[in-house]
Amino acid sequence: MKNSLSNLILFVFLILSCSGESNDDATDTNEPDKITPSNLTLSVEIVGLDSNNPSGDGSGVVRFTASANNAVNFSFRFGTGDSEESSSGSVEYTYTDAGTNTYNVNVLAYSSTNHFVSTSKTIEVYVTPPMDADLVKLLSGGSQKSWKVNAAYDAHFSNGDKQYKYSTWWEASAFSKSNAGFYDDKFIFKSDGTYIHETNGDVFGKANYLNQTFGNTGQPINSSNEIEKYSLANYQTTFSVSKENDENKLMFQDKGFVGFFVGQHEFTIECYDDNNLFVRTVDDQNRAWYIWLTDQEVSTTPSKDLYTNLIWQEEFNYNGKIDSNKWVYEVRNQWYNEELQATTDRLENVIVEDGKLKIIAKRESYNGKSFTSGRIKSNGKFDFTYGRVDIRAKLPGKKGTWPALWLLGSNYDDIDWPKCGEIDIMEHAGNRLNKIQGTVHHPDKHGSGDGGETNEYTNVSTAFNIYSVVWNEKAITFLVNDKPYHIVGNACALPFNWDFFLILNIAMGGTFGGSVPDSFVSDIMEVDYVRVYQ
Repeated sequence: MKNSLSNLILFVFLILSCSGESNDDATDTNEPDKITPSNLTLSVEIVGLDSNNPSGDGSGVVRFTASANNAVNFSFRFGTGDSEESSSGSVEYTYTDAGTNTYNVNVLAYSSTNHFVSTSKTIEVYVTPPMDADLVKLLSGGSQKSWKVNAAYDAHFSNGDKQYKYSTWWEASAFSKSNAGFYDDKFIFKSDGTYIHETNGDVFGKANYLNQTFGNTGQPINSSNEIEKYSLANYQTTFSVSKENDENKLMFQDKGFVGFFVGQHEFTIECYDDNNLFVRTVDDQNRAWYIWLTDQEVSTTPSKDLYTNLIWQEEFNYNGKIDSNKWVYEVRNQWYNEELQATTDRLENVIVEDGKLKIIAKRESYNGKSFTSGRIKSNGKFDFTYGRVDIRAKLPGKKGTWPALWLLGSNYDDIDWPKCGEIDIMEHAGNRLNKIQGTVHHPDKHGSGDGGETNEYTNVSTAFNIYSVVWNEKAITFLVNDKPYHIVGNACALPFNWDFFLILNIAMGGTFGGSVPDSFVSDIMEVDYVRVYQ
């Protein structure tokens, strides 16, 4: 009985001791001296927050204002472990963790009797990471450096789907935007973080973004919603560069930008060396835009004509078997793409005569196949990175033939296709006579690949034409008789920045060659020369 009475007294005591302070707004009528604050509000101002900077300007500064009835003091807890007291209800706090971070901020409002109520808000704050010294040196050269759009190269300006780190939709050919106001711009970076944009009086960009950001000047807008020469004076601001999540971030304060203006002031540097930058930004329509910049004098010669140093050639000025110092036969019975031929090293299929290489596709029963042909490659004999390849050839034109002049990544045996990359300088199908196709294949685009075609030439099987590719770190351009017809943008994210080797062959049938008519007996591809320039 004594124990039960003692437990009851202890239970009542505990209940009374826990009700001394309350977080409720209501006043306890049993405690006439208790004052509890009410109507607590918390407002937040993230410095620099706007549509372009939804988490602030990178300073990390946030201003908090709290108010409540019957409150004499406020305690702010910033979500970092730090706190601050304020009798006025206003405090300013600077967040320091680099990048974009989320914080749960609490404020407690206290009355004169030390009773309180609380509320909280979740905020997202961006803090500019510390300047990366290597990137600052890259941009400024250690003091000051001026960059320009490298207009001499195909794909110097391009765009694409933002999920990729390279252009996928469109690439500008060399000097094709000469009427626009950005080839003469200078983008000047100083080591102290100063950025100077010498516009020479005008810039190039999307009309809606230019007018919203810099003011509507009433200048003409073209059919692509661009203002080619928007009037804008030289200006100066600041920049920051940092490494975030394996990306090289370039940010401008105020209205700074480089290249083509799409309303953005934050960029990533996707590729670079001491003299070149490949810069990317994404607009509010989820379109990625790319610019190649250089700190060198921009050539007045388009990139297709820059390669004049002949580094390798095959003129086929001998007879018989192919030159084993330059070529290797690929002898196989099984091929990909549902192809129907066996390839051999016989003179009946591959022969050099009359100053030409002749690859001959034939209908014959051979090792279980109904057709034979030839395929040769330079792998291990000649492998190279970048340059211009010219191949003068006359193609087979009969239905079912599939001739190809192409390049394959030299690391094919190590990482396989399509990771190694493939550049088809020329493909043709007799079932699609006189349609010449140039294509690249890589992990994001294999199978049909990223291709373009031309049907401008009506004599591909009756005369010799020159099939070419110009390949560099910026672009892969396909040409017939020195006339470009398809451009693919290159980038660090693509497998086109290492050694490749040459392949010459005729396939029969398959996914591209199509059906072979019963009347087919044989057809020939003749190659006059192969020349590689750098």
